[in-house]
This record gives sequence, structure tokens and C-alpha cells, in this order.
Amino acid sequence: MNISITAPSENRTTGFRDSVANRLMKTLARFSDRITRVDVTLTDENGPRGGVDKRCRLSVIMPGNGELATSAKDENPWKAIDRAVRRARRIVVTKLKRPITLRTRGHQNEPVEERSQNEEAAE
Repeated sequence: MNISITAPSENRTTGFRDSVANRLMKTLARFSDRITRVDVTLTDENGPRGGVDKRCRLSVIMPGNGELATSAKDENPWKAIDRAVRRARRIVVTKLKRPITLRTRGHQNEPVEERSQNEEAAE
């Protein structure tokens, strides 16, 4: 699982990136073999004016499920990250619990037609 973190200049320290990566690894460790990449983008929408303006956007790329995206907004960047990570985990769990027939669409009729032709040939 590759983790890419993009953050404003005040949050670009190595400790910050390591902490975010550690949080992601702990939360998504159970699914790490099914996740190809995680992109984290932290933005400050209002700049230095303050307020509820720290947005964390998380994008999880999974083969077979595509890109799963979520975001959270808070005054504290750590709370925004925490909320987005919890939402991402919930989305991953939901996607993986769905039956395979609901995850893959488009080829539902082909096996049925093949089966009916084989049954006719056997008779």
C-alpha cells in the first residue's frame, strides 16, 4: 500500500507525514493487501483567517473497486484527518462486504447463456 501525502507548508514536516502515514497504516492494515494506493490531501481553505476550514481529502485506490474517495472538514487538521480516515475505513469495509456479483457489472448474462447452451448440447 503506497501512501501519498500533500499538505500546506506549515504541515510539511517529516513528523507530520509520518504520523498521518502511521494512522492510515493502523486503520487500514487489515485491508493493505487489497489497497494499491492511498492519496491524502490536506488543504486550508481560508488561509490564515482561521475557522472551520481544514479539509482532508482521502482517495483509496483498490483493484476491482476503483477509486473510493471521502473528505472531512474541521478547524483542527488532526480531527479532519481522523474523521476522513474513519470514513475511508467504513467505505472500504462496505465495498468488500458486497457480493462479487454486485461489484462487477456488465458480464452477468454471459455465464447463464453459456450454461444453457452446454445443457442443450448434453441433452
